[in-house]
Amino acid sequence: MAPTLVGTWLARKFAGGVARYGHGIAMSDWLTIPVRAAAGGLLVLAFAVLSEAVKPKRFAGLFSAAPAVAIAGLVVTLATGPSSDAKDGALGMLTGAAGMTAYAVVVVSLLKRQSADAASAVAMLAWFAVAAALTVPLLL
Repeated sequence: MAPTLVGTWLARKFAGGVARYGHGIAMSDWLTIPVRAAAGGLLVLAFAVLSEAVKPKRFAGLFSAAPAVAIAGLVVTLATGPSSDAKDGALGMLTGAAGMTAYAVVVVSLLKRQSADAASAVAMLAWFAVAAALTVPLLL
């Protein structure tokens, strides 16, 4: 992908700390921050509109800010860096999601027998254990 006229101007404008990647795009590290903010904001807005359409409202949280910001982060990473960075980010998100699922399963079962503090502390250990167990093989 060839850099655009605006992209070339922006690269010259923000020449300090310009990162060059294999696909020919040069973008300042300082420029990626507002791009990520704009992309995240637009996706949060889109997910908010989607969550308003969902019935029952209990499921609206599934479409809240976290997925939108994650997708925006991956899009900007793909646009400004090598695809391996986006792959690493996506794998990290997937292992975190698996850990969060383990947390939810453990905390629901423990809340029937223990206080909320104890249940959440033990469930947090389950989250870390599952996320670590999935992440360590990916790092090797």
